[in-house]
Amino acid sequence: MLNRRGDMNGGLKAILLFLLNKRYIGNKHFPENKLVSSRTKYLCQEEQKQFENEYKDLLNCLFLLRLKKRTGKGDDWHISLNPRKLKEIYEMLEGEL
Repeated sequence: MLNRRGDMNGGLKAILLFLLNKRYIGNKHFPENKLVSSRTKYLCQEEQKQFENEYKDLLNCLFLLRLKKRTGKGDDWHISLNPRKLKEIYEMLEGEL
């Protein structure tokens, strides 16, 4: 989740802050592709690769919950914060703010 210098990718931090501020925790979720594309469209290619690796780490460590939801336009992935990992998420972001 942290790169060699010990800081978090800007896009990843923006996603976590968005989900925390809007209280997308547990059963309340947000479309993944809409959120990820809006936070990473201004990153250079190297930063996007770094973001993808850190994002996969967050999913694998269960900080983010990823669910397949049926919407009016088909099936989409939706994400939310894991309520059991909130304390650790706050601690991760505390060093970044």
